[in-house]
Amino acid sequence: MVYGGGLRKPLKVLVFNAVLYNEDYIKEPDKYLNTLFGNPVCKSDTFSFDHTSYYTPEMGENLKKYFAGYDFFIYPDEIKNLKISSVDLERSFMVDGKRLLNVDPGYVALEKIVAASTKNFSHRIYIGSNIYADLQLFRKKGKYRSLPWTFFDYKLDFVLKFFDNMRLNLL
Repeated sequence: MVYGGGLRKPLKVLVFNAVLYNEDYIKEPDKYLNTLFGNPVCKSDTFSFDHTSYYTPEMGENLKKYFAGYDFFIYPDEIKNLKISSVDLERSFMVDGKRLLNVDPGYVALEKIVAASTKNFSHRIYIGSNIYADLQLFRKKGKYRSLPWTFFDYKLDFVLKFFDNMRLNLL
């Protein structure tokens, strides 16, 4: 135990993926992700990703999304390695320079939900290897709270329940 300051080793966190895909081309994304992550131990409902058209020019019209949780723990900074591997996987599904699969690894910690990103922004923290940590949710008074930049789908009730269920594995 360290008193009065000093370096402390972070607690391990639990890995999840936010999986966005074009259902016209990819029917079962998990079978491609399991080489990197294994089989999910929990999943959210799959939903139509139609609340924004941000990805439509690149990925097409029939976009679906779900969150998948895995039964392995990492230190928080190791999320960058999973994001790099995910980018490589996404590239293998490109057609004419456009993605059909978008995989955003993240982690569940006791106090927060963090997604990995290749894009910088004012609230994202650089963690190395061209990857940024993006705080999506924080926990206060027994529940997850959003921030001004939290993605819409991270705030959906069934997604919050998914994160609550994953968090139980950390306790």
